[in-house]
Amino acid sequence: MSLAGMAQAVDSARIQQTGLDGTTAISTDDAEQLNNAIDKLFDDDLDMGWEGDEFNVVTLGLVFRGLDMPQGATIDSAFVVFYAHEDEGDLAKVTIHAEAADSAVTYNETDLITARPQTTAEVKWDVADAWTIWTPHRTPDLKTLVQEVVSRPGWKPGNSINLIFSGEDQGASTQDNARDVEAFENIADPDDGGDGLNHPERIPQLLVYYSGRTAADDRLTVTGLTVSPNPITAHTFEVKVAPFQQENITLTLLDLSGKAVAAWTRTRVQEEVISLDLDVAPGFYTLQVASETRRGFTHVVVQ
Repeated sequence: MSLAGMAQAVDSARIQQTGLDGTTAISTDDAEQLNNAIDKLFDDDLDMGWEGDEFNVVTLGLVFRGLDMPQGATIDSAFVVFYAHEDEGDLAKVTIHAEAADSAVTYNETDLITARPQTTAEVKWDVADAWTIWTPHRTPDLKTLVQEVVSRPGWKPGNSINLIFSGEDQGASTQDNARDVEAFENIADPDDGGDGLNHPERIPQLLVYYSGRTAADDRLTVTGLTVSPNPITAHTFEVKVAPFQQENITLTLLDLSGKAVAAWTRTRVQEEVISLDLDVAPGFYTLQVASETRRGFTHVVVQ
């Protein structure tokens, strides 16, 4: 399914995925800074956090291009999916901003990540869970950052957003309080246990869900849909569909690319909660629920 088709499928909600395998990302769209100097612009992995043994604050910048939200669109949620480049478990304390710019430009060897103007909005990310190499991990919701950028008068569809992941000084330590993730370059990396060149799905992905309806159409938007349990750990889960009672509904599970991987229909729904069977690969998904008069969506994790 194309991105345009995806937008229709979720009723003004869009998944944006960029990278060398996707639209227009280039090598210098990801950059890594150690303290006050750019470390590298071309590498197979990127770091963010704190290196206590060398007293390095590590900052990561990622430019995502070709975002097609209209100016002033309502951002429902946004997050970045990273793939781990190493086995790591030490606490990394990261603060995330967006660049305060109408359309972010790519990096160069002398352009410090921290010198770029940053949004007032910020998101704290204490990465405390253990990571295993090549596994996906998602940031907290970044909708306030994206909202601040697309609300700028100069924002236009097709512009770029730069997200800045800043580490902080956590004190002298032999621990590695940073996290290593796959880069846009996605070059061969056999020495570290894998070949990124053949796995374009591992590049950083920015996913933005937005709505652009007028106020008169807001009644068509259903919020508060819930899935239980979430993460889904078995082959059965429940969805609270109270707003859709007495309606015919279609439920569709979409993967990160916008492809429908499962679908269910229910006629004249009587229950507030319905149970569904599921058999898909672990990962991040979007569950869309739609009737003739309204629709909504929620994010789902399958383990």
